[in-house]
Amino acid sequence: MKNSTDLEVALKPFLPAEALELACEKLRAHPHHLVITEPRSTKLGDFTADPRGSRHVLTVNGNLNKYAFLITLMHELAHLITYVDHRDRVKPHGAEWKSAFKQTLGPFLRRSVFPDDIAKAIASYLANPAASTCADIHLSKTLARYDRKSHPDIQLLDDIPHNARFVYGRDHRVFVKGDRLRTRYRCFEEGTRHEYLFSPLVKIKHLK
Repeated sequence: MKNSTDLEVALKPFLPAEALELACEKLRAHPHHLVITEPRSTKLGDFTADPRGSRHVLTVNGNLNKYAFLITLMHELAHLITYVDHRDRVKPHGAEWKSAFKQTLGPFLRRSVFPDDIAKAIASYLANPAASTCADIHLSKTLARYDRKSHPDIQLLDDIPHNARFVYGRDHRVFVKGDRLRTRYRCFEEGTRHEYLFSPLVKIKHLK
């Protein structure tokens, strides 16, 4: 976990260089406590409101690539802005949050911070942003390409063939990809044949 009152120093390793100044400007405009966390499998970031208004908390996973980190940071900042403006009177990912998210993330598109493929995916996503960037398969896949620069053998489950073998998790368990059931793939662990449901966007190592 990394905490710092010097935003530029704290965020420089995590953000695209072209985004650093503007991101810090936006963050300083809305007082909060920022925490860069260890990887979490269930979330990329979150926002916790302080009803007293003195210590709102934003968190972002520190293992995200720089473009995913920036998007997640602006996503959570939009929650802070929405809370300050509307408190609990609106839905967490309703029209007010969507408007705030477009205001936090949009300027980075206009400054050419993102590579062309990510910029196009973000522009499409911002037309009607979902509760999580992971819900947008095209944007998630585009961002995942930049994870592979440091982990070239990592793929998304959605990208490997039916019946392919893959490794998942810290304990390196081996699974076989099965049929897709609406939003999940049915997969089977080798050896036990126990069945598990995986998101198409889970990151795996394909065993060829």
